[in-house]
Amino acid sequence: MKAVRDYKSLLLAAITLAVFVIALWVLRHSLAKLRLSDVLASLQEERWTNVAACAFFSACSYGMLTFYDYLALRGVRHPLPWHRVALTSFIAFAIGHSAGLSWLSGGSVRYRSYSKDGLNTLEIAGVVGLVSVTFALGVGTLLGLSLLLESHQASRILHLDYGWEARALGAAIFIIILGYLLLTQRVKRPLHIRGNDFRLPPFHISLGQIAVASVDLCLAAASLYVLLPADIPLHFISFVGLYVLAIQSGVISNVPGGVGVFESVLIQLLPGGATAELVSAVLLYRFIYYFIPLVFGVGLFGGREAMR
Repeated sequence: MKAVRDYKSLLLAAITLAVFVIALWVLRHSLAKLRLSDVLASLQEERWTNVAACAFFSACSYGMLTFYDYLALRGVRHPLPWHRVALTSFIAFAIGHSAGLSWLSGGSVRYRSYSKDGLNTLEIAGVVGLVSVTFALGVGTLLGLSLLLESHQASRILHLDYGWEARALGAAIFIIILGYLLLTQRVKRPLHIRGNDFRLPPFHISLGQIAVASVDLCLAAASLYVLLPADIPLHFISFVGLYVLAIQSGVISNVPGGVGVFESVLIQLLPGGATAELVSAVLLYRFIYYFIPLVFGVGLFGGREAMR
C-alpha cells in the first residue's frame, strides 16, 4: 500500500510539473512579441483609482471567503461563531491560494485550528471537502449564467459554432447543480462509505454555499476586471465566466497559485490576445490578490502559533 501511495504521489507530481511546463510554453509563445519595458511602462501608468478598486474588491472577496468555513462547519453539524472561524479561514485561503494543493495546505491550517475547537479528524475532512464543494458550486453557477446570458459572446470565446451550444452547456451545468440541491433536500440519512458515515449538508446550507461562492467569485473577478485595458470588448458577465474558467483550470492543475495556467487560459480566451496593458494588469492583480494576503496570512499564522 505504501508503494502504491508513493507511486500516486510521484504521478501527481509529474502531471503537475507537465501541466506547469506546458502552461509556461503557451504563455511564452503568447508573450513573445511583448517587450518588458512596455509592460513596466504600463504598470507605471496604471491609475491609482483602479489599483484602489482592485484592493477593495480583493478585501471584500477574502471577507466572503471566511463564510466558506462558517457554512462548512454547519454542514458537518459542528457550528462555530463567525469570529472564531474568520481568522483560520483567512489564513487557510491566503496560504492555500498561493501554495497550491489548497485541500492540503489550507487543510493543514484548518486541522491545526479546528482540532483545538473539538472537531475530530473526520469532521475536519468534511469541512475541507465542503469548502471545495462550495467553490465548485460558485464556479458552476457563474459559468452557467455566463453561458446562458451571454451565449453569443461565450460561443465566440470558446470557439463554438452556434450560440445554442453555449446555452446547452450552461443548462447542463445547472442540471448538475440542481441535482446537488435535490440530494441535500431529499437525502436525510447518513451515507455509509468505507466504514464511515457522511451526512450531506442541509438544503439551506447548500443554498448558502451557492450564494457565498458566487458573490466571492464576482468580487475576485471584479478585482481583475477594473485593471483590464478599456479597449477589451467584454461585458462583466462574460468576463466572470472566463475568469472562473481560468481559475478552475489553475486549481485543477495543482500548480501553486495556478501560476502560468491561469494566465495562459486568460490570455488565450480574452479578445485581442496578449498586450502590455493586459500583462501588467494580471501582474498587478497577482500582487494584490495573492501576494499581499499571503504575506499577511503567513505572518498571522506565525504570530498565532507563537502565542500558543
